[in-house]
Amino acid sequence: MATINGSIHDSFSPVSTTPSALDLSYDNRLNYLVSANVPKRYQVRWEGAGVNEAYTPTKTAGTTTTGDIVNMVFYVYATTQFEDGSYPASLNNWDLVAKIKKSRDLANRKYNNDGAILNNQRFTVDISQVCQDILSYSLVPIGKGTWQSSLWGGMNGGQTKQDNVTESVSQYNVTPNGAYRHIRVVAKPEVILSTGLIVEATNSVTFDEIAIINSVHQFEKDEVWLFTRFLIGDSDGGFLSYCPNNNSSSTNKPALVKPIRVDDKAEWLYFYIRKAETETSPVNVVTLKIETSDGNTFYVSDFKDNLDLNGAVYYENQNKMCVQNVSVDYLNNNAVQADGTTAYAGAKITSSTDYFKVSLWFTRTSDSTAEKMSEYRWYKVDREDTKLPYDFVRFHWLNRMGGIDSYTAKRNVAESISVNRDTIETKSADRTWYQSSKDGSGSALTDADYISNTMRGGNLYKGGREVLNVNANRNNSVYTEPLNKSTAQWLEEIMTSPNVWIEMDTDATARGNTVNSYQRPSTKEYIPVIITNGSAETVNQEAGLVSFNIEYTLAHKVQTQRN
Repeated sequence: MATINGSIHDSFSPVSTTPSALDLSYDNRLNYLVSANVPKRYQVRWEGAGVNEAYTPTKTAGTTTTGDIVNMVFYVYATTQFEDGSYPASLNNWDLVAKIKKSRDLANRKYNNDGAILNNQRFTVDISQVCQDILSYSLVPIGKGTWQSSLWGGMNGGQTKQDNVTESVSQYNVTPNGAYRHIRVVAKPEVILSTGLIVEATNSVTFDEIAIINSVHQFEKDEVWLFTRFLIGDSDGGFLSYCPNNNSSSTNKPALVKPIRVDDKAEWLYFYIRKAETETSPVNVVTLKIETSDGNTFYVSDFKDNLDLNGAVYYENQNKMCVQNVSVDYLNNNAVQADGTTAYAGAKITSSTDYFKVSLWFTRTSDSTAEKMSEYRWYKVDREDTKLPYDFVRFHWLNRMGGIDSYTAKRNVAESISVNRDTIETKSADRTWYQSSKDGSGSALTDADYISNTMRGGNLYKGGREVLNVNANRNNSVYTEPLNKSTAQWLEEIMTSPNVWIEMDTDATARGNTVNSYQRPSTKEYIPVIITNGSAETVNQEAGLVSFNIEYTLAHKVQTQRN
């Protein structure tokens, strides 16, 4: 097996403790949770005798077993597995999603007059586009508490899988969780031997793993450094949403107390747990704590089944994407006590409840004390009646943090249908001639003589122009409530998200509940829509509050016959 002349090591990456990379960002670039949609650069440095950035590899510098580096091959692996507190050790348990061959970087020269060239050679790639292509979204069915597993997620986006297996429950072609991945990059050099043969060397550099989520950030206002803001386990982390119904105070309400209707069955909190441990002790209970305005306290913890236990306690390292249903309907029907398991029978969200707040808590094994590990999310109970026969329109969308947000629009619901037709022109039949009811000798024809209602002549029911095909779409429009600036800027995500759904309850959607009520607990279903707005006003200083008109069409077009 071949080896390299000199040595190689990692220079910088999204997570790096290499001394030469420490000055590229604060905290030693220990940003274990990163966005798939920002640059993720990996660099390998080759050090060797006489090697600078203008050095040209030659076969004469090598032997039949050693040689100069001509390319660096970056292997990009992905997985959602993180079990028993560690990543899979064998690369056989990772999916190889990309293989990038990179020649040396352009030479760096001093900008003053001596034109000196930097020592060593560097090989740099950006894998952000690869990461974007393996993430989409993961929906939890309406009415469920969480998805089946962190590894496989819920109803995931991306390419539709072949599904023709008739086993009782198929374990084939299951799509990994579309909301997050773990990434491992391994760099292996290609060297040129004295024989002129180019081969892959046994030397390699394995970079630290990172977790990527399908978030997008506006550089002029968002915090791209996710490790300190949205990661739970090292501090009070945030839930994966930019909805302004959050704060760190247990008493002061935020700018928005998000309305949530009593009949909603799907209101999601997405969050990423890196560590299930407090500062002083391992933990054996993880729950979401619900505190109502009228003094009731209870819990839900469906998501805990996706975390890994080490006997009676949780492994410290979890690195899992989690989600929990916190809708009023779900909380009232699935509340548990502080132990996260025993059913709770006391008062929950009642007719006198004005609002409630949600936070994530860990219970220490050392003294059984519960410790808050997240921000608070605040919700106002909305009991407004629908305006029959028009229902309110409830939107769900892929938000800017890679989770799913929801909002109910109530005002001025409108529906229409738009149609365009493809037509052809054919030769018209002779419309002036009718077959007589008598034969040529004047004898009347009997009824039995006719074998069809199509007669020769008198063909008026077919035109010379005919519709070949009808293309139809249902167009809908609804207005939001008047919105303040922070709420309007959050709801602009509906306009910019590539994946938006509305809830619908129809005979068709109810069928899933009838066939399999475990997989589809609700008769409501996510129906994809395409937002057709060209613009939306988010700030109007003169008018004050603004109201969105959300225009959309169903992604499933109206089915029509072909002529």
